[in-house]
Amino acid sequence: MLSRSLHRLLAMLAFLLAAAASAAEVETEHLKVELVTERQALVAGSANWVGLRLEHEPHWHTYWANAGDSGLPTRLEWILPPGWSAAPVDWPAPERLRVGELFNFGYSGTTVLPVAITLPAGAADAATAQLRLQASWLVCREECVPGKASLELTLPIAAAGAEPALTSAAPALRAALAQRPVSTDWDAALSENGDMIEVQLRGSSLPDTAGLDAFALQPQILSNAPPRLVREGSVLKLSATRSDYFTTVPAALELVLVQRHEGAVRAWRTSAAWPGSAAAGTGGHAQIVTVSGTVSGAGIALLFALLGGLALNLMPCVFPVLSLKALGLVESAHSPQRARRDGFAYLAGAVTGFVVLAAVLLALRAAGQGLGWGFQLQSPLLVALLAYLMVAMGLSLSGVFVIGARLAGVGQPLAAGAGPRAAFFTGLLACVVASPCTAPFMGPALGYALTQPAGMALAVFATLGIGLALPIAVLGLVPALARWLPRPGAWMNTFKQILAWPLYVTAVWLVWVLMRQAGADAAALTLLGILALVAALLVFGSHQLRPVPAWPQQLAFGLLLLLALAPLPTVSSLSAAPVATDNGLWQAWTPQRLAELRRNGEPVFVNMTAAWCITCLANERVALSSENFAARLRSSGIHYLKGDWTRQDASISTYLASFERSGVPLYVVYPRGSGAPEVLPQLLTPGLVDAALARAASTPTFPATRSSP
Repeated sequence: MLSRSLHRLLAMLAFLLAAAASAAEVETEHLKVELVTERQALVAGSANWVGLRLEHEPHWHTYWANAGDSGLPTRLEWILPPGWSAAPVDWPAPERLRVGELFNFGYSGTTVLPVAITLPAGAADAATAQLRLQASWLVCREECVPGKASLELTLPIAAAGAEPALTSAAPALRAALAQRPVSTDWDAALSENGDMIEVQLRGSSLPDTAGLDAFALQPQILSNAPPRLVREGSVLKLSATRSDYFTTVPAALELVLVQRHEGAVRAWRTSAAWPGSAAAGTGGHAQIVTVSGTVSGAGIALLFALLGGLALNLMPCVFPVLSLKALGLVESAHSPQRARRDGFAYLAGAVTGFVVLAAVLLALRAAGQGLGWGFQLQSPLLVALLAYLMVAMGLSLSGVFVIGARLAGVGQPLAAGAGPRAAFFTGLLACVVASPCTAPFMGPALGYALTQPAGMALAVFATLGIGLALPIAVLGLVPALARWLPRPGAWMNTFKQILAWPLYVTAVWLVWVLMRQAGADAAALTLLGILALVAALLVFGSHQLRPVPAWPQQLAFGLLLLLALAPLPTVSSLSAAPVATDNGLWQAWTPQRLAELRRNGEPVFVNMTAAWCITCLANERVALSSENFAARLRSSGIHYLKGDWTRQDASISTYLASFERSGVPLYVVYPRGSGAPEVLPQLLTPGLVDAALARAASTPTFPATRSSP
């Protein structure tokens, strides 16, 4: 009875977490959005034009596919009937929007983002169908406001070949379609001269330069300031400076030319191959093999992943889970058959965890999310749930209740206890808690993986899981090693209670991370939820061994569990107050601030960190908090910029990707002048940092190399 009620309760909570108001039109702060269609019915067996209509307040804007110096493109996620398909956004011609010294690409006023929705021929069997859209955007003036909405329309379905009447939104939708860049047959030649990139276009119907502008479709190739456009007879020349973040040579530069002249808007799309690019055979991204600290081949990537996984066992974030597995090892080590079985199960759990996390990460990145390694801990809801889990597992080790005994008929042993299931879920949990750490060798391997096809990427992540599980697996798979372990006995009860405390400490750390992410209110609500969870497990544990628990205890357990879960929806919606951007030693990193300092030739130390990154916190304590470090910065005039990735930040994700990294920590030293940056190892020492800062301050140029990991 209680089990069924709990299932209903959890299902209802999941629904409340996912539910949102839905309508065809939603008015939000500074922006009105509406789901529109070209015709009053959808036609089966063909493509139908629909779109998101954006009506901006004056002086506010949203963003194009390449947002420019700042911002994020508008994202559309469709929920359609089976067999239907939605094409990517057919972006209309963008505007160049200047905000201070920044140049952004996007839309102001009123525009429509068109999408082709294709219906199967059999769709006409249904009288009506529902279009559902989850839209998210960033609307900006000088400040920016993120927004999202759930939109839906119910429309009739017409038979194939029909031409339903046009809607009132059809003119705006067709106007947006008319502004799409058209493909051209122009000859395009690209050349480089220092920091300048020049493209020469030849062909018929080249536009003149009146009202003409050009945009790179790929970010971080050209600077976002207006390019120089010159027409010389049958040749159109485009000159632009290279982006400050240019690190990877593309196979080709994709350009969109837009002409706004006498009230008309026209756009063209062309492509210029990069001269001598090695990227032509590598899927559009050249592999930078001359830079140490990057990975240039699959074999090296797999070796780095294996070594990185092994190194994770030495990182503090994995200790709480290793303590659980150590307990299981002692219980099974003197039974070779059980030891081998549990070793294989632990290995399978760790590999499964890494592969599942990688698959989710790759899918979200393919959908346009700027995510990297450790992305799951950027969610306050998941951080709170992990804190709950650590407290519950700690209470089990402390003897408050037993995981695996009847939990009102719910479940079997997972991460605590003995047996292959416990070993599998311990490996799975080890993967989850390992993500806040980045060990040596991991950064280059993961950076390489996220630039490769899905199969190779998953292989790298699976090897990382093998490396993490290998020491424990070897102890289980090699019975001769069992003689080094003590035999089970009464001492294990004391040992088990001692092992509970690393889990409690981990829960405290997770609540601190949550406070950094979502603020003190979220941390307080989570602590109240943890108190309710402790009370629920105390009630359950006190009556766990009864053959038939009395209904008052069942009711008390259910109510307390409900109270424990109640704060989670609120926690997931809260945000921490912004931190000060200048504390006298460091400033908050922004792409604009870094670009400004580099234009002036100033030396810069960049620290990309996160509250959930244990490696980052250890480096802060060991190498970045001393008086000597602060004195070196001040005496050498080095600017210290710190980027906080505790919650997802697309600009930081893009910066990490420019150095072929998928997660934090990342430490970059830019020298005085215009030399190439140096990437420091992921584990810092005071001497290593001081030497790098001394080089940056004293030399006007820097060797085009990076330190090995």
